[in-house]
Amino acid sequence: MAPQPQRPDGKTFLAAVTTVAAVYVYFLIFAQFGFLRAVEAAWGGAEGVVHSILGGMGLAGIVGSMIAARVFAPGRGARLMTTGWALCALAAGGTPWAESIAAFSVVAVGTGLGVGLLTVTLAGVLRPATSDGRLGLIIGLGTGLAYGFCNLPGVFDASIATQARLALAAAVIGFGASRALRPQFEDEPPRTGDFSRAGIACWVLVFLALVGLDSALFHFIQHTPELKQALWTGAGQQGLNAAVHAGAAALAGWALDRRWGGRTVWLAAGALLAAGWWIGGRHAGYAAGALIYIASVSAYSTALVFYPARSGRPAVAALVYAIAGWGGSAAGIGLAEGRADWPSALTVGAAALLAAGLMGRYFASRPGPAMNENTPGSPTHTRPPL
Repeated sequence: MAPQPQRPDGKTFLAAVTTVAAVYVYFLIFAQFGFLRAVEAAWGGAEGVVHSILGGMGLAGIVGSMIAARVFAPGRGARLMTTGWALCALAAGGTPWAESIAAFSVVAVGTGLGVGLLTVTLAGVLRPATSDGRLGLIIGLGTGLAYGFCNLPGVFDASIATQARLALAAAVIGFGASRALRPQFEDEPPRTGDFSRAGIACWVLVFLALVGLDSALFHFIQHTPELKQALWTGAGQQGLNAAVHAGAAALAGWALDRRWGGRTVWLAAGALLAAGWWIGGRHAGYAAGALIYIASVSAYSTALVFYPARSGRPAVAALVYAIAGWGGSAAGIGLAEGRADWPSALTVGAAALLAAGLMGRYFASRPGPAMNENTPGSPTHTRPPL
């Protein structure tokens, strides 16, 4: 009989969910949305300035990710999280007073460094603090709460200053919650093909395609008045979007705890591709396609945190977030920027990358002689990979 997975106590469970939610709220409402609105409002007429400021944030995010991976150790997790939250809080708090290019650049660098430190460090502390039994559910609930909150009426369309204050509040709450995440479990990280060099490369490729396509589609919707009005406007629509986000993320977390990672991401990828075709082509009933898009985003976003957190290796998180997170977001926005019509080649290209990554992952994760803990019938067999 397989041993029962260890599970955290209620206080740690709540702290972990809150921390994940706070990181995602800050990233979604500020780093990805509110700060972009602030930069465009101040310097929208100078595209070169906007691109340089946002490019600085992306580069700082990559640097922060690499620093976290380099210096992380179980005993340093709390200090790294504190540093990340402090940088994020200062950036959000200073945004309403930013007026010059230099001030916006400082905020951008602080945001990127803070988010980079937080995301990689979070991946390093979650598993030792909560074990593996409910890691997916913790991440799913936190992700769903964050996406749901950010899509609520009065939050999604709040003023720039209000969104900055909400991000500051998220940083304060996240700091308090993350203090309770201390190493208490010593379960060994998984040794499967998903975390081999080939498996990591495949997963980075998959997440790169997902983040890129998502970022491009969101940017396209935001800058197409017809779509924005139909998909994001109105209290009823925003409330429905929030509910779908929360439910899809929680369901994805439940599935990931059952090691249905491949199936979960396959489903999310298929839904995101379908949404890109449906919404981008403005086919009839594209408001329904938006719900498919929303569910796919929450599902893959849960996997985006789960995969590096389950690896137990901050270096894996740094690779995923530097290449797929920051790189994919910049590439997606760049490919969609300034387009009046959705580029169908983008959907086709994303589909090709996803197919290559997921098929490569299938072969990389197949158990070999050295991975008999995942070979059915083996005395040490527990669960399939991821």
